[in-house]
Amino acid sequence: MNKNNFFQSKAYIELVKKNSYNTIETLLKEGIDFAIVCYTDPIEFSPPVPETVIKFDKLAMFIITGYTFESAYADKNFFYFEAGFGTENFGSFLKIPLEAITQILLNEDIITINYYEYKEKKEPKELNSMEILLQNPENLKLLKKKK
Repeated sequence: MNKNNFFQSKAYIELVKKNSYNTIETLLKEGIDFAIVCYTDPIEFSPPVPETVIKFDKLAMFIITGYTFESAYADKNFFYFEAGFGTENFGSFLKIPLEAITQILLNEDIITINYYEYKEKKEPKELNSMEILLQNPENLKLLKKKK
């Protein structure tokens, strides 16, 4: 297995999740403010943050301090916290998969780094009935005969 395959392997993802969980739990327990950098695609926002308030890039940094720190907790799969966005301080509760966290920082010091590249899971495209019919070449022949 080469280096890139290892970083995408199930074993590495499990290692990353455990390390992120243990690091976050320790920081929360010790009362130490920190920041995370993570992929934004898999984040669940409740309620969703309108693009008129903020538009996220592929990666975002969240500073876990103040009320955000007080609301933060983790389980074995996700990191949760509430944050305010934009000038209106639009509130949303975030649920972030631990493997989507690429870095955990104390001030400017990176204390964990994750080389797993989180890729957006594409939802299967819904087809209408005509598209489904046209996927079968035999149906295409029937339609051509009818014209």
